[in-house]
Order: sequence, then structure tokens, then C-alpha cells
Amino acid sequence: MKQIFKERTLNILFAIMFASHLGCAQQPAPPAPPQKDSASTRHFEHVLIVVLENQAYVSAIKDPYLKQLAEEGVEFTNFHGVEHPSYPNYLAMISGSTCGMHGLLGDDQKTFPDDSQHKTIGDGLDWKNYAESYPGVPGKTPYLGDDRPHAYARKHVPFLSFEKVQKHAYKNVVSVNTNDPHNAFITDVENSRKDPKDSKYKALPAYMFYSPNMNDDGHDTNLGTASTWLKNFLVNWFPPEARAGTLIVVTFDESEPPERKTNHIYTVLLGDMVTKGKKINERYDHFDVLRTIEDNFGLPTLNYGDAKAKVIKGIWNE
Repeated sequence: MKQIFKERTLNILFAIMFASHLGCAQQPAPPAPPQKDSASTRHFEHVLIVVLENQAYVSAIKDPYLKQLAEEGVEFTNFHGVEHPSYPNYLAMISGSTCGMHGLLGDDQKTFPDDSQHKTIGDGLDWKNYAESYPGVPGKTPYLGDDRPHAYARKHVPFLSFEKVQKHAYKNVVSVNTNDPHNAFITDVENSRKDPKDSKYKALPAYMFYSPNMNDDGHDTNLGTASTWLKNFLVNWFPPEARAGTLIVVTFDESEPPERKTNHIYTVLLGDMVTKGKKINERYDHFDVLRTIEDNFGLPTLNYGDAKAKVIKGIWNE
């Protein structure tokens, strides 16, 4: 028994060392495609990713509001998370890699070095990661811990996992107070709707990642709570009249039983640029969404995941 325990311990230690050494360079990435120079290939000017937590597709699609959204946008009936547990999926969405995080080791948040193997979509676009209940103080160095009493988890705010952001772009991680009717996200949306001649006018970032807290995303509550939060968010915080040119991606990080093994998750794309009520049965995942965003803005790929991914086609209003 002692020998077995010793061998398992050595295996775990080896896995930790290997994952740490490997970082985001899990596989060699093919050459990045050339940047596009044709304005006709751009379908949207802004993108907003909203991530909910831990639900199987078969459960999520039965929720009345999520079903309504599927009818209002493009529903992906064969969409999948790329890993278990949550953390590597968040990394995949913004960096094109799971950074070696998976299985038993995959839930331990890390800081990845500022080098060519650890880029994010923020290297190519202006961006913000809105984070509910984030305890960071504006103007001060970023908060890199968790605040579970207030339902905040750093691993759900993926940009904070990268040293480059921690040192140079932490101001782009913006705290959202859900109890404030004039919180940072609502204010940004309101200012984007003002006359450009107004001093308060400011366009929304090209890339927005919204991290609900662990109550609103359903992690510590349930699907009904997440659905109710999402409805309020899309109806009152980011209403249709404010969304012109913005592609909204509503997705989940990973699946749960009865579809945990296949990692089958609910994902819907919304916006004036997509064909309403369309269903896509082709298999896609988080890497494919990132690749589609890169293609839209004429950006090179970041790592092995998005380099091998597909650009989503057949959903755009021409």
C-alpha cells in the first residue's frame, strides 16, 4: 500500500511539473493565416462573451428563457466545452490553449508568463473583462485571490491568469457591482449610446468578456437563477437598442451529467448580423468561437487550439 501511494504521489508531482513546463504551448501551432484586408469580411464591430456555469445542453435548452434566446439567434445543437473542469475552458476562450490545465490539476489557477507562448485576444484588440464582485480597487495593482464570501472566483476572470495583464493591462479588468444601477458595465453601455460630440461618449471595446459572479452564473445556485440573471442582463443592462454591431455569445464553460463525458453545452449567438432562428448541427467548441472572432477582425491565431479551429460560417446576414 505504501508503495502504491508513493507511486501515485510521484505521478501527480510529475504531472504538475510537466504542466508547468508545458504552459500554453501544448502542441506546435501551424503558421497563422494572413490578416484580412477586406472590410466586407467583417460581420461585427464588437463581441460580448457571457459565460454561465456547469449545465448539460439537454438541461439548458429546456429552460424557457434560454430556449427563447435560441429562437432569437443562432442555436448550436452540437457545441462542446474543450476540457474539464471550468478553468481550462476559460483559458481556451481567450488564449487558444488550455495551458496544460486539465483533470485533477485543472482547477488550480496559475499565472502564465509574459512570453510568445502566452498571448491572449487582448494582444490584438481593445478589450475589457467585466467581473462581478471583483474586489480590485481602480488604480491599484490587481487583486489576484478569490473572494468566495462574495461569490468571486479569479479562475472565471481569465485575463488575470496572464502576467502581461497583471503588470500592464489590469485596468482592463473592471469590477461590476450588481447592486449599483449605475455600475461600470451599465455606464459603459449608456455612454456608448450618447452623441459622439458628448464628452461622455465612448465606444464599447471591440472585445468584451463578462464574468458573472458564482451566484449569477449558476455555479453556486442553479440553472433557474442563472437564466433569471441573464434575462435581466440582456433586457435591462444591455437592451437590444444598444447592441447594434455587437455579436453576443451566450455559452457555458462545461457540461454536467447526463452529458459530462461528451461535454455537450448550450451556446447561442445573438445580434443583428446573424440569421434569426437558425440551428447549426455541425460540431463546434470554444476554440472555434475564438477563431471566428480572429477571422472577423483579421487577426492571426494565438496557439494550437484556435490554429486548428474552424471559422463559423453560414450564420451571417449578408
